[in-house]
Amino acid sequence: MNKDIAAPIIYEENRIKVLNALKDGRIDYLDLTDWTFQDRFFAFLLGIRFFEICGASYPSPRKKEEVALWFLLACKVQMKLHTTAAFDQLPGILRSGAVLSRVKFNVGGNNGGFNNKNRKQRTCPVHHDTARKFYKDTENIELRDWHNIDVQRFIKHNRGFDKHGIFLLDQTHLVVSDNENYKDAVKMPVDEHGQLIDMSRMTEEQKKAVKYHPCYALSELLHIGKDDQLFIFAGYQLGPGNTDELAQGIPLVRDFVGAVGKGVMKLLIVDRGFISGPFVTYVKRDLNSDVLMPLRSNMDALTDPVRIAESLKYKWTKYDEYGKDGVRYIEEVTVVEDVDIWKGCEVPLHTSIMRITGSDGSVKYWGLSSTFKPNNAREAFDLYALRTQIEERHRQIKNFWHINKFTSPDESLIEAHVLFTLLTYSLIQLYLNKNHLNAIANKAIQSLKNEEQMGINSVIVYSGNYFAVFDLDDYTEIIIDLKDEARLRLQKWIKVFKQRDKFRGG
Repeated sequence: MNKDIAAPIIYEENRIKVLNALKDGRIDYLDLTDWTFQDRFFAFLLGIRFFEICGASYPSPRKKEEVALWFLLACKVQMKLHTTAAFDQLPGILRSGAVLSRVKFNVGGNNGGFNNKNRKQRTCPVHHDTARKFYKDTENIELRDWHNIDVQRFIKHNRGFDKHGIFLLDQTHLVVSDNENYKDAVKMPVDEHGQLIDMSRMTEEQKKAVKYHPCYALSELLHIGKDDQLFIFAGYQLGPGNTDELAQGIPLVRDFVGAVGKGVMKLLIVDRGFISGPFVTYVKRDLNSDVLMPLRSNMDALTDPVRIAESLKYKWTKYDEYGKDGVRYIEEVTVVEDVDIWKGCEVPLHTSIMRITGSDGSVKYWGLSSTFKPNNAREAFDLYALRTQIEERHRQIKNFWHINKFTSPDESLIEAHVLFTLLTYSLIQLYLNKNHLNAIANKAIQSLKNEEQMGINSVIVYSGNYFAVFDLDDYTEIIIDLKDEARLRLQKWIKVFKQRDKFRGG
């Protein structure tokens, strides 16, 4: 590493230290500005040393760092906070935050920048093309491994995975424009939002009318915290649109457990695409995690337990009752234990069955298979209902985070865009959890920006490695009460700073 590169100054929020410094007239900077969600979040990342710790294991493509790696990571996170993949927007983004706009203190040089190489006044510490080339040169698979292994260890260290250990595994599709330069984008029967179109009941004419879109297959491992108030992307796999779910799911769960250890993932909830005896056996026996999955209606693993439950007159427990299209439906549930008819599965399974009876005389069944013995007939269905949360994550990252809005078909830039979208989402969840703001964990990014804000009448004061945010009225009272020596010291500082054309308020 180049010894001339300035190490990051980690600003920490410390009101007492900064208040004492302000009362003594000894400060480094002050700013009258908006104090927004982005500012508090960025300060939080600096406080937990995310850039420093995770930056140490980042697969940098540079042998010599012209720009500090921690700062390039900060740039990418800020881009995701502003939900953009366009690097040419970076200069404006770097000047938009109260904490981030002061980052020139961190990077040294008379006018900002790194290695004291700037010869002209610069409004942004780094040129946007420098950041773009850095991520373009990063090997995409190495970058993915960094997220799925090193970053997950960091999240575990910061208690991002709760003791309940519930995880969801699912696949979605990211639709791209019809451009041959999108490597590995495969045309699939998906709508514009990446939802697979069910063609099983279509006529041949209807199938011919289905439009195929070029897309990538994205599988995610999602951790759900207690009471649905924490959502962490614990890993992902990205590949051609026709990639099988199991091909992406196996390395996902393997790498995660390998990174954080056994016992963190206690229950894995999957969809029908992961129905596989060897897969269930591997997760249960080798990774020490239970599995819960739905059964296809024509599977012996469902039809045989239904026959057993009905012929032996099992007790059915009422689950729900509702009306639809003038028909009243009653849902009842029961459990058939130790089902041993699933080919290739070498661990015990239990089948939870739901019987849906209509007032029109109709009777339908559907079921769930689990490697754990349910405590009651309702438990498996209550747990499986959590699957709707990953659909909500898909909706958010596509509609609000624009995860498939790529500005370049380059595979490394695509990888970086997908990775940092999921990573920034997870880090925000970690921030909300650490600050006991879980009640807004389900909100979309724009709502979060509006919700977690202190307003425009704030003054941010920096002193040494610390900063503090003061209400404008409080700040004014502090200044009025300054003793003569402190007031003179502050006035002298303001005069010097004005001459440097850096003072913007106070």
